[in-house]
Amino acid sequence: MIDPLTLEVFWSRLIATVNEQATSLMRTAFSPTVAEAGDLSACVFDPRGYMIAQAVTGTPGHINSMARCIRHFLDACPPETLRPGDVLVTNDPWKTSGHFHD
Repeated sequence: MIDPLTLEVFWSRLIATVNEQATSLMRTAFSPTVAEAGDLSACVFDPRGYMIAQAVTGTPGHINSMARCIRHFLDACPPETLRPGDVLVTNDPWKTSGHFHD
């Protein structure tokens, strides 16, 4: 069992990480929808595909599509095949989509 103080330190670092992801995405985005309106999401998942943290910024509508997308990633790239530094990126609307009209 982890003590409450250590848990809070880890939780704060995890939330800071996903918030930094969202901020970096907004600062580097070409799309005004992302850069100015914050139409995005940033999350961290565990190796089983469960979301363990999400940024406080962004739009909730993306969270469901991210949860679905991670399942497709795990099917294509099982956790045991991934190495530190691997990055998974997709824009496949047939696997998942945040907006049906996109």
